[in-house]
Amino acid sequence: MGTNWFKDDFIILTGAGSGIGRELLSLLYPATQNILAVDFKQELLEKLKTDFPLAQTLKADLSQKDGNQLILDWVRSHWSRVDYCFANAGKAEYGAAREQNWKTADQLFQLNVHSPIQLGLALKDLFSNSRFRLIITASAMSYWTVPGYSLYASTKAALLQWAETVWSEKSGNWLTLVFPIATRTRFFEVAGKNIPTPFPQQEALYVARSILSGVAKGKTKIFPSTLFFFMLRLNQIFPIILPLYQSIEYNKYKKWLNKQMET
Repeated sequence: MGTNWFKDDFIILTGAGSGIGRELLSLLYPATQNILAVDFKQELLEKLKTDFPLAQTLKADLSQKDGNQLILDWVRSHWSRVDYCFANAGKAEYGAAREQNWKTADQLFQLNVHSPIQLGLALKDLFSNSRFRLIITASAMSYWTVPGYSLYASTKAALLQWAETVWSEKSGNWLTLVFPIATRTRFFEVAGKNIPTPFPQQEALYVARSILSGVAKGKTKIFPSTLFFFMLRLNQIFPIILPLYQSIEYNKYKKWLNKQMET
């Protein structure tokens, strides 16, 4: 399904400067220039201004509690509606669960959980008379835990349980969650030094295309990886699948820990 579905729509896209966010912007841009591209890195926003000159850009750190307000203030001043908000900004942390930094944990929950939920609810209230859909980039780790990602996985699981509750209340036809597997971007480089990348992996462009196709079809859950969706279902029949997978990832985790102790 092409991007004509989004023709002339008004779209907010967070985490737009790199990875899945940038690929979403590149796919949406031919259909509409009514795009507010949000990122916390000025150098990435400058690059977006060059590559997508008709899109609007905004610097906002959504790991801070006032980050959403910058977006809401901008929207009130410039637009009379928002059709889609792609809440894609997010960050991972890798390391032993016992060594989690709880100052970092607060920021990670603000970025990965509180910001997308609160932004979506605020936009829905602000434009109550228009159609609106919130699309949050969650993670395959919402379902499957991976050694080393205790904090990150907890934020994504929180998103899923919040969404499941909204859907159970029969009031969530405006909400979509996306569950990508590991994506070939700088995402995992930022998560930690020389960390192992979970298997399997996908290209960011493929994930972005899957997201837009799923949104156009009105899906509430989007699984860009057919393999992961199959493994998820297969594990319900043969519950040995997840322990085997975790054993493989645990070996990677132990090797990484040993290297950290050597340095």
